[in-house]
Formats: sequence, structure tokens, C-alpha cells
Amino acid sequence: MKGVFSRDGETFTSSMSLIVSLLIRYPEIATLRLNPADSSLIFSFIFRHKFSAEEKQAFREELRMSLEALALLDQVKPEIIELSFKRQGALSFLEIKRDIASFSPDELSLTIKIINSRYEDKVVKEEDGEAGEEDLLFQEEMIAHMLEELKEVPQKKELTGIREEGRVLIFNHSDPP
Repeated sequence: MKGVFSRDGETFTSSMSLIVSLLIRYPEIATLRLNPADSSLIFSFIFRHKFSAEEKQAFREELRMSLEALALLDQVKPEIIELSFKRQGALSFLEIKRDIASFSPDELSLTIKIINSRYEDKVVKEEDGEAGEEDLLFQEEMIAHMLEELKEVPQKKELTGIREEGRVLIFNHSDPP
């Protein structure tokens, strides 16, 4: 089987596939960055909402407690759980940084459920095609498989995936060899 290539001729890697799969599966994710410097994933979400200081603190606490409880159940010790808010005009940006080693797809599902339960009408997301239950389960299995592969084979390239008008664009920020 021949490899899939990007527009600049670079081989499409499994880490690129993971980014694409996550962005397709979860339309709430605005961007996803793979940072090899500290082996982390950085998810960003956009909201049409101005968060008060109290809302930010309550959201951070709920999400952190939920992620820590899930980590305890999964018997893993997260090295990085960082949440930051930024404001630009009428939009707010939430970045969640997680270490790859302890990150799980269940954690992302939980994060998305918390975001949707609090801010479903305020989170910016592309309209997703209605996927059937079997399709969603297949996507989640593939994501879990690719994530395990990423944990076993550390990546050297800094990659960013962005959703734009129904497409996913991948940018390689690493210097060429």
C-alpha cells in the first residue's frame, strides 16, 4: 500500500491521521497541536461568550476534578493538565494541554460532554454530518489505536490541525531535515 502524501509531498503519518480523526470526530475542537518538545497534545476550543473570572475558575475546577477522577479510575498519573483562557473580541479561547502518556480518548469525550453541558449554544463548532452509532464506535476505536501508537513511538514533528469549512488542514512546524 502506498503512503498518503500531503500537498508538499510529505508522507501522511499516523500522528497526522490521529489529528484529522480527532478533529472530524469532535467538531467542538477548533485546533489540535502535537507538541513533541514536552510530548503533549494541546486542544483549543472557541466560545461566543465572555467568561467571568468566576466562570473560568468554576469551569477549571470541574474539568480538573473530572479529569483527575478519570485518571484515578484508569490508574494513570497525569503529568500535564493545563487549562488557559484567552479573550479576543467577542470570542473566548480555551486551551487544554495534556501529556500524551496519560491521555485517553475517554478523557476527551468527558471534556466535550462537560463543555456541551455548560456551553453547548456558545461553543463554536462545525456542523457535523450525522454519523451512526457504529461509525462513532469505529472512529473511537481507530482514535484509541492511533493514540496508543503515538504513545509507543514518540513524534519529532510539531503538527497543528485546524478545521476550516469542512476540511482539516495539517501544518508541520518542524524544520525540514
